[in-house]
Amino acid sequence: MATWLSPEWIADTLELGAAMPYQAGVSATLQYYLTSADGGEYAYYWSIQDGQLGDAAIGEHPHPDVELSMSLEDARGMQTGLMDATSAFMEGRLRVDGNLDLLMQLLPITGSKEYQELERELARRTDFDHLGS
Repeated sequence: MATWLSPEWIADTLELGAAMPYQAGVSATLQYYLTSADGGEYAYYWSIQDGQLGDAAIGEHPHPDVELSMSLEDARGMQTGLMDATSAFMEGRLRVDGNLDLLMQLLPITGSKEYQELERELARRTDFDHLGS
């Protein structure tokens, strides 16, 4: 089982994300910034190309389209399905900077059955009680 925010977790994310349905023109790079209660900071990104996850890594992407910032706990809730990203955004728990129109184009993907299955499988493969490797 991969620890959350580790290279193994990224590998699982890439494996599962590559199997998403092809959707021409739906592409964006999402940069995630997470902050823990004790001030720790974590960063990773996902690059979606034509609806499929084409790249992901721990760290910062040089040119993300959208930056998403949230607490580590809220991110854990979203990754495990206990928190909805739209609700977190509306409550001010998820901050978004960058191309909002592009982010909105991704909503059909994140609402799809395939994406929901990906999230469940990734959560099943992930140890959320430990960070990194």
